[in-house]
Amino acid sequence: MNNKFEKSGDSLGRCFVRIGRANWHRRCISDSTGRNLTYGRTLITAFAMAEKISKLTAVRDKVGIMLPPSVPAVLTNLAVTLAGKITVNLNYTASVEARKYAANECGLRCVISSRKFLNKAGIDEHDDKFVFIEDLIADIGFVQMIRAYIKARFAGIKRVTANEIATIIFSSGTSGVPKGVMLTHSNILSNITAILKVVKINGDDNLCGVLPFFHSFGFTCGLWLPLIAGASAAYVPKGLDAAEVGRQAHKNRSTILFTPPTFLSNYAKKTEKDDFATLRLVFAGAEKLRTQLADDFEVKFGVRPLEGYGTTELSPVVSLNLPEQNKEGTVGKALPGISVKIVDEQKGQRLKPGATGLIMIKGPNVMVGYLNMQKETYEVLKDGWYNTGDIGYLDDDGFLTVTDRLSRFSKIAGEMVPHAAVEQAYLKGLEIYEQAVAVTGIPNAKRGEELIVLYLPEAGPAERLHEIIIKSKLPNIYKPKRRNYIKINSMPTLGSGKLDIMKLRKIALAKLKHN
Repeated sequence: MNNKFEKSGDSLGRCFVRIGRANWHRRCISDSTGRNLTYGRTLITAFAMAEKISKLTAVRDKVGIMLPPSVPAVLTNLAVTLAGKITVNLNYTASVEARKYAANECGLRCVISSRKFLNKAGIDEHDDKFVFIEDLIADIGFVQMIRAYIKARFAGIKRVTANEIATIIFSSGTSGVPKGVMLTHSNILSNITAILKVVKINGDDNLCGVLPFFHSFGFTCGLWLPLIAGASAAYVPKGLDAAEVGRQAHKNRSTILFTPPTFLSNYAKKTEKDDFATLRLVFAGAEKLRTQLADDFEVKFGVRPLEGYGTTELSPVVSLNLPEQNKEGTVGKALPGISVKIVDEQKGQRLKPGATGLIMIKGPNVMVGYLNMQKETYEVLKDGWYNTGDIGYLDDDGFLTVTDRLSRFSKIAGEMVPHAAVEQAYLKGLEIYEQAVAVTGIPNAKRGEELIVLYLPEAGPAERLHEIIIKSKLPNIYKPKRRNYIKINSMPTLGSGKLDIMKLRKIALAKLKHN
């Protein structure tokens, strides 16, 4: 596959039309229901749906989509894009209030979903905004399909410039109110271009798609990357369903997998060895990839997961480790065209290699800004540089290491204490890599904050955990008090697999109040 797909002023829709026409009879998308479409069939169906969506909405409207990773979700995203409108993939794992907040911020008048999906997911949220894909497709007649075929084969598409908004993705809101991140066609395409310059993907590759499209990792790497690269993708609606993921990867001879470590851990335990026999590239992001997990996965499946780094505001990928260029413990080198600098978080001065500070990013992948949040946008975007809020350092070879988020620090007696470092001490002592222990902070009148440890039953008794931390080489200020251990039955996570930091804190505060 020739990856030189970009042209001046390109949009995602125009790129896909060119790729689709060039790969007309090649396989494109499939899912665990048995749906299997070629590029040609995908293009025709998307154009037919785009005509229907255009009649339901006004010019440049934002269109909500609430579907799991699947053939219908891909077709809907393509159709909305081909119709010249802005996609807003809503987080179906979030609360009703969070979805309503996102819908109101975007002024959504149309949300495309599926009756079957809503019923299966137990979501009772029907209102007059909902348009069901079952009805949308059933209403497409023979004449409309002929028109769609002609468009797919010969016609142009609605004029959309590269700098127009392509999608709005709401940040997970792990440490605050979710923000609507506005990404342009150019943002997404520049990120895909950069990935394809260092990762060789062609028409023989098949992506095992497990990430939801409301997450930026899933939207760029799970949805658009395989389409633009001319590869195929096989989708599994429930990414944590290890057995089904294994079946689809085996059936489709999948070669590429993008996933958070939480999912990888599940696959390492519950997926059959032969199911991942054809995988050649596994990239992990969204949270820390622990060395023991990477080791276990490689031993079982013969391919080593490689850690990368990114954020929603950066479309999202910033850096990747590669098979031929992998440094354990780092998140790799920055992609072509992306600049990384480390600055002193107080003075803003650039730091030398090896010095830890605030990670700043500049490049064509940097978002336009937050929807309806000028103040918040101004706070993180300065002179083209995006303030990630993450802490880390660059080594002499240009590899980036992320140590923690500013939001995952507690200021205790004037010192910044990283939660991740404390968690790592527990997990090392327990000799596990699953997130069986999580650390958060709550207010303390005398010291500013104090650390609280939330742990699962499999981590053992609090006495054992406390003994591990006391014997660790961490500074005393990093060591939680014996009374500050809270046993929980399940670790709160988001749909992306990340820890739900806000919920952790709420649990800790509620327990403290109760006591």
